[in-house]
Amino acid sequence: MTPREELADVLQRARAEAGYGSQGALAKRLNVSRPVISKAESASQPPPSDAILAAWAGATGAPLDRLNELAERARSGVPDWFVPWLGPESGATLLRYWSPFIVPGIAQIKAYMHALFEDEGHLLGQAEEMASARLQRQQVIERIPVTIIIGYHALYRVVGSPAVMSAQMGHLATLAERSMVAVHVLPENVTTGSYGELGIATGGDGTTVSMPTLQDITSTEPKMVSKALVAWERLLGAAMPRQDSLTLIRSAERSWKERA
Repeated sequence: MTPREELADVLQRARAEAGYGSQGALAKRLNVSRPVISKAESASQPPPSDAILAAWAGATGAPLDRLNELAERARSGVPDWFVPWLGPESGATLLRYWSPFIVPGIAQIKAYMHALFEDEGHLLGQAEEMASARLQRQQVIERIPVTIIIGYHALYRVVGSPAVMSAQMGHLATLAERSMVAVHVLPENVTTGSYGELGIATGGDGTTVSMPTLQDITSTEPKMVSKALVAWERLLGAAMPRQDSLTLIRSAERSWKERA
């Protein structure tokens, strides 16, 4: 259950348990329109305002701190399982990413994100929140060294449309031209890294790894970190040099542009 789904469930149960048998009854008590209540209890809608949550808690006895916590998590647009990675990523002094089939989130444009979110079945409002959170994460690229390795198929696997792919490849190439960003492409015939995505954040507090495809975990455990670092070195060793990778990305950009 997502934070927004949980919030909707808590609000609905609190209303019912407080004796408000209909949304209209609570709306009358809070002096708001019924759609305000129905939207608050709908997981497909943005979380209600802090004022509505406070009034809801006052009228139903629901714990306000719990409502605020769920609303804040829902507004962040970040899945619960991903939250432990956010701190290490934002506080890192060195970031490394491997993604075999899509451009990693740290380098995605908004249209590319929306196409992925739509494929995953997220509604428009949810997709916008998630995209905003992902764009916020990308600010880290401005201040620290970042190395990205992507699989060859990420360049030619259509996400959204040829126009979206052309723009995404252009953005990726622009990033690759920065001195603080290294982008490598793993050749098509290399099977290293077939286990899935990998993120490594190194900072003052040590190294944190994220392996969502492997074990859906974020960890600082030494054995897990060692495993991730070995995998990373093998990936980097098999990947194309930066300049060759940039040439390939620009070629993909032109190919998608011709199809758009």
